Amino acid sequence: MAKQIRPQAQYKSNKPTRIISDYQNDLIFDQPRENLLQQEFISYEWSESGLKKKTVTRKFKPNGDYFDTSATEIIGF
Repeated sequence: MAKQIRPQAQYKSNKPTRIISDYQNDLIFDQPRENLLQQEFISYEWSESGLKKKTVTRKFKPNGDYFDTSATEIIGF
C-alpha cells in the first residue's frame, strides 16, 4: 500500500493577498490591511458613443470593512 502524502505549507509574507471569490471586484482589489485607504482600477475602451472610462474604487474603513463604487464616463472622440 502506498504511503499517503500530506502536504504542509506556511505562508510568510508582508505582501497583500487575494481571495477566491465570485465577487468580481475581489479579483482586482486587495483585502483590508493596515494603513490602506483606497484603491482604484481604471479601464478605457472604445464604444459607439466614444471613449468610455470606467473607474472602480474600493475605499477601506478603519474597522476593516470596505465598500466599492463604480463610475462610467463617456469622454468622446
